[in-house]
Amino acid sequence: MGLPKFGRPKGGGGGGESSPNLYVANCGPAVGISYVDIRSVFGRFGPVKGVFAADESGARVVVCFDGEVSARAALEALNGRPCADLGGRSLHVRYSVERPACQANVNDSLQVCTHASELEIPGLYLLHDFISLGEEKELLAAVDDRPWNSLAKRRVQHYGYEFRYDTRNVDANRHMGELPSFVSFILERISSFPGLPCASNSSLDQLTVLALWSSGDTLGVPGFIKMSLAQM
Repeated sequence: MGLPKFGRPKGGGGGGESSPNLYVANCGPAVGISYVDIRSVFGRFGPVKGVFAADESGARVVVCFDGEVSARAALEALNGRPCADLGGRSLHVRYSVERPACQANVNDSLQVCTHASELEIPGLYLLHDFISLGEEKELLAAVDDRPWNSLAKRRVQHYGYEFRYDTRNVDANRHMGELPSFVSFILERISSFPGLPCASNSSLDQLTVLALWSSGDTLGVPGFIKMSLAQM
């Protein structure tokens, strides 16, 4: 199931048809503002159901309230004004409405593999419940607090060594420092994994975080090509 999609309501978006959803520009991870902070600021005007990326830029979001009254109060208070709690940035706010999802063809299907052996890809491991639900939430929050690098069809974060998409390899001459502390427990689990050859002797010094992106009515990641272990 994909993320909800939004568009302008009839009559424009500023003074036109009202909606419980607000499109907010100049705001998002790409400009150093986390979804947690956005929810906190807009939550002062009423319960927030969710904060979603409006597009792939990372600098525009949609804030969804429980009701139109809260959305109207937030729009009137924040539109066109700098917000000290969101980096002092001037927000551009208008109403947004959720677009109905397209119905998928019941005959459309994709193969789903639950074991690495089904894919027959050497070196690929699929570990169920490698992290807990609580650890997943903590990782997402930690990642979301870091700045994103917005590319054409993806948002990424690089740690250790930068992965260069022009050369399709890491830049070994540009060391960006140690891996972030929030992945320390993952590194320990990988190093102690009994099925990984020489895991305890391997140096894990490069990490790429890739954000999901939407295409049509589906959610997924951009296509990849087979590469060296620099990408792992």
